[in-house]
Amino acid sequence: MKFHVTLKSDVSRGTFYWVCDVEAASEDEALVAAQHLFEAQVESSEEWTFADYDVEAA
Repeated sequence: MKFHVTLKSDVSRGTFYWVCDVEAASEDEALVAAQHLFEAQVESSEEWTFADYDVEAA
């Protein structure tokens, strides 16, 4: 089954979201798969670019 997973992490200087699609047998397995994909992506941060943004006056 395919799942669309959004992970949210509040870090010291902001909030980080990771959104991905994974194949898994359950929601719990989808969460673990998404976490593993995030960890693999962090290791290759040289390919990171921001394709979208929103800026508002605070």
